[in-house]
Amino acid sequence: MVDMTLLFDNISLEGPLKPREKMGVTFIGPDFFAVDENGEFLSHIGSVFPRYRAIVTVRGIHAHHISIMTEFLKPRTAKEDRIEASELEELICLDAVPLVFRGDLIIVRADPAGMENVFAADQILQSFFPKERIQFTGLNIPAIRMEFRRRGECWRMSPPPRSVEEICRYVRASKIQAGTGLTVYYNESTGGRVLTCDEFMRIRSLIEQDRSEALARLREILNLSHCTNRWGSRELNLLLPAGKDLDFAELEKAVSILEALPASEDTASALKAFDSFASVFTAAAGPELVKDDYSDPVWRTTMFCRLFGINEEEMEELALELSPEFHLNVKWLPGASVVGGQLRFDTGVHPRIHGLISHYWEHSGGLLSINIGQIQESLSSRDISGEEREVYLVSMTTRDGNDSISLLRLMKWDVIHRIKIGIPLEQAIEDTFKYRDYIFDRLRAAAKLGFPILTYGEIRLEQRVPGLGQVPAFFFERQYVTGVVSDKLPISCYKNPDFIENLSSLLGLAAAFTLVLGRVSFRTGKVFYDDGDELIQLDSNSIPSRLVIIETTGSFTDWTTPMHTLLPQCLSRFRVHLEKAVDSGVSLEVIQRSVEIFAEALGNKIDAIKEAVSAPFSDIRSLFDDHPPGQGGIRDRWEGIIHRLEAVDARSLRNDVVNSPQLRFPQPRQSTISN
Repeated sequence: MVDMTLLFDNISLEGPLKPREKMGVTFIGPDFFAVDENGEFLSHIGSVFPRYRAIVTVRGIHAHHISIMTEFLKPRTAKEDRIEASELEELICLDAVPLVFRGDLIIVRADPAGMENVFAADQILQSFFPKERIQFTGLNIPAIRMEFRRRGECWRMSPPPRSVEEICRYVRASKIQAGTGLTVYYNESTGGRVLTCDEFMRIRSLIEQDRSEALARLREILNLSHCTNRWGSRELNLLLPAGKDLDFAELEKAVSILEALPASEDTASALKAFDSFASVFTAAAGPELVKDDYSDPVWRTTMFCRLFGINEEEMEELALELSPEFHLNVKWLPGASVVGGQLRFDTGVHPRIHGLISHYWEHSGGLLSINIGQIQESLSSRDISGEEREVYLVSMTTRDGNDSISLLRLMKWDVIHRIKIGIPLEQAIEDTFKYRDYIFDRLRAAAKLGFPILTYGEIRLEQRVPGLGQVPAFFFERQYVTGVVSDKLPISCYKNPDFIENLSSLLGLAAAFTLVLGRVSFRTGKVFYDDGDELIQLDSNSIPSRLVIIETTGSFTDWTTPMHTLLPQCLSRFRVHLEKAVDSGVSLEVIQRSVEIFAEALGNKIDAIKEAVSAPFSDIRSLFDDHPPGQGGIRDRWEGIIHRLEAVDARSLRNDVVNSPQLRFPQPRQSTISN
């Protein structure tokens, strides 16, 4: 590996650095997109020098490319142009146009102060690649956008990822290595790099196994963290929450120890210094940033913000106090502004958004502002194929100064969906109205049984469909409620015994909701539980304080299967939470108590519902007697749900939980000491 302390000294333009000519361009370094035996790029970066018609693709950092070009041009300029070395390096630095290789694309770093040079580099690159494979940074810089707009080439600007999948793919594609085997994430717009705590900790084992490589990586971290590039960006930053930074004194101490340590000596002192810095790094990063986890919304959002130069504390979703799964998952849409007490719609506003804004304008009593954003990725991991599943976030301020946030969900099997699958228009409309009534019937039943659900409203729009005329579109509306869905609770919370105990009580209540109402997938028969519909509200100490059921997905789908048969699927999900607590250091005594708390909450809720059903003058049993009878209808299903409820023994259900093999954890092995 390259010793970073010598990276810019004694450059030899031989071997892999020997210049070669190709189509009138001087190349130094591997070919574009060249890979090693593992299929990894030999270099993720390059630099074009238009004035000298040269391209450098050596692995490292762009400053290294400037040094290589300076060394390459020294003999010629000293002899022919009589330019001093310092002046030459300055000219080359101003001429350099950085590149990043991402997938099969070349990303050119655009500079608003040097666009003429950027376009000159583009012309050279087009000698080797079509325009479609050459993109440019700077989408967030008006001056750069204007330059491309004038050229009719807005499409060539590198677009930001929109969906969670695209963000994950973007972050993965940003992983590079500089001079050593250290893996970092590269910000193609600024040239800066981001080092995660997870990657840093990989160096620890190298201190004992490959001391020279460990030393090279630690030197690289120190050197890059103390350097800024010509655009004023630090070459290396640590992945930390916004506004945090670290003192590198302990890391410098570890490097000094390793440098002075004879090869035969033990590395304990170096490890101690390394661990001292690592503990500070870990504490500053916090539990959500310690482990590289693309599925974790906090880690993913923070990393994406670092790679796109976004301060996550200033994101609109954070300002609105939305939970992490909404961060970078809302695409704000053209809408309307309120000017002089009148709505002024933006050019190109979608008819559906126009209709929704008009609805709120008519029913709100007066608006000061309204913004509508579309949720890009489903907040649940369920299979939603074949469903019309548009979800919108509506943020409003009324004339009396009240702020509100609503969530709108397009009915997943609406008129358009039914027409798509071949149902005639009139029948599609009739079936859609029946389905709407069925959804509200389920909500009424859940509320009647005392479950903590939200109040839903309906918004109906008329949309014109070519060849069909006016077709109704239905949205279910509810207020946004603060909290975190149960399957996305921060891992940092689980280390507190009070957290898992309180959570177990709420998850037991949620399990009762699933079992009583038969919440399963009509496609697979899989139980819907702990997968996006159960919102957990935390108190000021991050302890679960309240459960809110935000969706009743799958209710009434299974009204015959005994609860004992459905229960194991709930327990397998509950175990995931217990495992997180165990991994966070919670004792097995607390885990066992949490299992008992879960069982008690489940049994108590079922007993309470059974008591309410059988109470004198209760109208629960006859809730849907005004509906027509018929197999599979809402009345038939409700009768099945009540029958299943009356047949279950809550005490037996509690025992099933407490004695379940799914919820057993092995006791820690006791150490034995022999005399």
